[in-house]
Amino acid sequence: MRLGEVLDVIERLLTGSGHPEIAAVTRYGADAVAGGPSPAGVRVRYTSGAEAYLWGAIWPGENVLPTPDVLPWPARADRIAVFTARLLDAARPAALSEWHVVALDGLGPPDARGKAPRGLRIVAADGTSVLLRATAAGAPMPEPAEDPYPDWTV
Repeated sequence: MRLGEVLDVIERLLTGSGHPEIAAVTRYGADAVAGGPSPAGVRVRYTSGAEAYLWGAIWPGENVLPTPDVLPWPARADRIAVFTARLLDAARPAALSEWHVVALDGLGPPDARGKAPRGLRIVAADGTSVLLRATAAGAPMPEPAEDPYPDWTV
């Protein structure tokens, strides 16, 4: 399964999630495989103006994490990785056989480098594997101190 096909699945899940915080889901980048000059990914724009991205990446080290019970707040990169894993858990798309929230070596807050959920390792039904790195851009105004939708469920 190619990167673009994995991103198609992710885009559909995020678009159809109905989460009140999500204002738009779009695709970007032209690379057919991870590691090129125009990384392909999915962009989520939130009602606050913040954005989170899941994009095809190559990373020298990753550690599988359990999917947290609570969506991380306000760390948008962590939040999009965990939220997407929950959507995958609920939808169980036939094209994918497994997925894991992963920490990436050297990334995360100073007290949790290599321990924060900063991506997803996705294994397709055909056995191919893709790493989606999670990154984010802040909102133009300060985010709320607490998750505005703590009771929302997939």
